[in-house]
Amino acid sequence: MNSRIVLTSLAFAALVALPACTASTGGDPKPNSDTNTPSSTSSSTPTKASGSLADTDPCSLLTRSEAEQVVGPLVEEPTSEKVGSSRTCQFAPDRGSFSVGIRTNVGLSGVQANGGEIKDIKVGGHQAKQLLGATGSCGVYLGVDSSSRVDVVLNAGASTDPCPLALKVAELVEPKLQ
Repeated sequence: MNSRIVLTSLAFAALVALPACTASTGGDPKPNSDTNTPSSTSSSTPTKASGSLADTDPCSLLTRSEAEQVVGPLVEEPTSEKVGSSRTCQFAPDRGSFSVGIRTNVGLSGVQANGGEIKDIKVGGHQAKQLLGATGSCGVYLGVDSSSRVDVVLNAGASTDPCPLALKVAELVEPKLQ
């Protein structure tokens, strides 16, 4: 008899609890903003450097006059373009070409050798990487923070070492990143 009372009590408790588990609330489901606040705040709060880079025109990092001091006369005005995830300013000297690009989604850790040779260097107050490409290009990548950088890429052809010129351009750009 005691077992019957226990079983009846358990069955009754299950019936009472069942509606509580299946009850629904009217309205549109929306995420609770309190549960997303810590992660979205920490990942979306930009540092001063990347925030200012997000608002920076890449063509403002190097004037035409500065570019001509390094590579000689330009055959046309610098132009802004989007190349992959980079916002770039393209420069066209007599021979070769170069660009100054801003990346706000990847820092120095994203620089890949792709068959070239990477060196860790410092330009002014910024850590940087220099990449001599297999096709006659040289990139100097200026680290701004862990998730942003400024790329100076010079294509001069395989006959000359483009890295000294790319480094001179990077040295002109670097003080503007402060």
